[in-house]
Amino acid sequence: MTQIHRRIAAISPSGIHDMQKLTDSIALVESWGHSITTGRHHDKKHLYTAGTQTERLHDLHWAIESDEVDMIWFIRGGYGTAQLLDTLQHCSKPIVGFSDATALLAHGWNQGWKQLYHGPVLYSLASLCDPQSQQKMRHWLANDTCSSFNHRYAFGPTERIKAPLVGGNLCVLASLCGTPAQLQADGCILALEDIAEPLYKIDRMLLQLEQSGVFKGVRGILMGSYHKCLPPNGASYSLLDVFQERLGHLNIPVYLGAEFGHHQTNWIWKLGQQQSLFVESLS
Repeated sequence: MTQIHRRIAAISPSGIHDMQKLTDSIALVESWGHSITTGRHHDKKHLYTAGTQTERLHDLHWAIESDEVDMIWFIRGGYGTAQLLDTLQHCSKPIVGFSDATALLAHGWNQGWKQLYHGPVLYSLASLCDPQSQQKMRHWLANDTCSSFNHRYAFGPTERIKAPLVGGNLCVLASLCGTPAQLQADGCILALEDIAEPLYKIDRMLLQLEQSGVFKGVRGILMGSYHKCLPPNGASYSLLDVFQERLGHLNIPVYLGAEFGHHQTNWIWKLGQQQSLFVESLS
């Protein structure tokens, strides 16, 4: 099989990144046979973002329009991508990122973009991802294929489901509710993950998705990692209790344990890839 050589645009539409982590990750990816060009303003700082809105938008448009690169990779998450969506028309290049990149992935999905990938941001690849997640990324870069996720049944109907997978970070998806970028997930399996959120906020964000209509027509829900999402000390309830309280009445299957999110294990996956959910996968 002929392996793909990627010419990667590394840009920072969101937060400020650690330069040493970025340097290490660029060296790792280039050792796999790919080339990386960083956006002109990727190392800028403005408040809590990697440059002003104008600077970050410049780099995003450059990455989309330049003939010198054929893939776009978010350097990190944080906040700021939602500020840039209004002027974007279309992108045919693969876009990779997660966390705050969920805003661009949701916008692109709604607009019919075909090359949207939820995966590690570049600066974290070398130092924060486990070896298996690195290998999943290396395999996708070379061969353009993604794995399906493992999963375990939590509650809801038990019939086997196969449907396109969409979603991303719960907090970002909730923040998009009521905007033109609100995720359209009808007919899909909705993938959700988050980090370091109190459980009452997870309840609130899931409620916001429900009340905004994001769950309408959703075939199932697949939860990734919820690292550091813990109940208060002494509480008698768990994260699973919150999921059941907020989602149980929807009468759709909910599965846990998929290998994506804000933790060392963060496999790359494509929005729209087919994912099966079935009770027989219980270990």
